[in-house]
Amino acid sequence: MNQTEKKKKAILETTFHLLNQKTIREITVDEIAHKADVSKVTLFKYFHSKNQLINQVIRQNLNQLSLEIKTLIESNLDFNQTYQAILQLKIQQLEHYQPIFSENMMTQYTNSPELLDDALSLQKQIYLLLFQKGQAEGKISSDYSQEDFLLILSIFNSGMKGLSMNLLIEKAEIVSRFFLNGWK
Repeated sequence: MNQTEKKKKAILETTFHLLNQKTIREITVDEIAHKADVSKVTLFKYFHSKNQLINQVIRQNLNQLSLEIKTLIESNLDFNQTYQAILQLKIQQLEHYQPIFSENMMTQYTNSPELLDDALSLQKQIYLLLFQKGQAEGKISSDYSQEDFLLILSIFNSGMKGLSMNLLIEKAEIVSRFFLNGWK
């Protein structure tokens, strides 16, 4: 990795850590530059604004999660194992991200509605792969459409957002069984 890549990586990682600790309003460009051990000029060489930098960090994290889920779906795991592995990955994500990161992501989304467009489109494509895997293995009845599957996933995801991480971790198995058995 050359110096340019190292500096850019340091800026992105520092910004992620700050987004995981503070609100966007509390984070300054000076603080990011200082903690990343770069000058403000260097920071602005790679990112035109604090807003663009924050968008990049959020997109990068969402895309990374999506790619990890896609890898699980394309693996040799069967549908049930794949779903369990995705659930475990999401639990790990909950442990990795502080609640403030999600709040910052939603704040940023209100300021830049296009922020999540690519990530949501990619996520939809990936979950359709999961649906296809489930139907191919006979784990999802042919009575259900792709739209039905995406709707139920959306309801599950929305409902889980309001629960504490400890409760989600404690009840992950029962939630999974309920979800998986409902598709037969």
